[in-house]
Amino acid sequence: MFVVKANSNFAAKRVEYLYEAMQQHKKCDTSFFVRDQVFYAHLIVLTACSEFFETNESQVEGIFSDFDYEVIEAILKYCYTGEINIGEKHRKKLMELANRLEVKIPPQIKTVNKSNCLKVLKSTTDSELLKKAMDLTLENFETLHKTQDFLNLLASDVIEILKSNYLNVPSEEDVFNAVKLWVNHDDANRKNDLAQLLRSVRLSLLSMEFVVDEVMTFCHWCAECMTTIRQGIKDKNDKNFNHRESPRRVK
Repeated sequence: MFVVKANSNFAAKRVEYLYEAMQQHKKCDTSFFVRDQVFYAHLIVLTACSEFFETNESQVEGIFSDFDYEVIEAILKYCYTGEINIGEKHRKKLMELANRLEVKIPPQIKTVNKSNCLKVLKSTTDSELLKKAMDLTLENFETLHKTQDFLNLLASDVIEILKSNYLNVPSEEDVFNAVKLWVNHDDANRKNDLAQLLRSVRLSLLSMEFVVDEVMTFCHWCAECMTTIRQGIKDKNDKNFNHRESPRRVK
C-alpha cells in the first residue's frame, strides 16, 4: 500500500489559494450584487461554512444589502479562512449577519489567562490580546508545553514561541524536549517541520552529551537538521558566538 500524508501546512496553503482566487474572481461560481459592488465567491466554500448559502442562495443578496461592505467582506473572508479582523464598531453588525446566514462564529475571547493563552494565540488577530497571550505563554512555558493546547499549535506558532529571548525555561534542554514532544504528537505530518523548529533551539547552550545522545539521535535522518547541529557544535566551541545564542530571559 502506498500512503502519503502532506505536512501540517498543506491545508493552510489550500485555504490561502482559494481565498486569493476569490479575491481575484478566479473560478468563482456565485456572485452577489450589493448596491454598486459585486462580491464573488465559490459556492462550495460558502456551503462548507453554512448550508444556508446552498439552500437559500437567492436570498443572500437581499440579506447582504442590509450591511456595510466591510461587514460583508469580513464574513466572506471568515468563510474561507476562519479569521476575522474588523473594527469594534462593526462587530455587532458582523454577528448579526453571521446569525442571519447561520454562520457559526466562536465567541470572542476578551480576557487572557494561563488556562486559555495558547487558545488565544491560535484563534485571535487582536494585537493586544496576542501580546498578553504570548507573555503568559513565555512565562509559563515549562508547564504549558505539556498540554494538549500546545500540541495543537501550528508549527509557525511553536517557532514564534521558541525563538523568544524571554522564554522561561530551566535550561535549553527543555526547549528541545518541547520540540520533540510537539513533533511526536503527529510524527507523520510534522517531521517536515523539524528542521525549522530545530533552528529555534540554541544548540550551543546544550552539553555535547545531550547533543549526541538526544538531539542527533532524534534528528539523524534529517540532513538539514544535521547541518544545523554541526553549526551549533561549532558555535559552542567559539567563545564569541553571537547574541542569538545567549541564554534565555535576556532583559
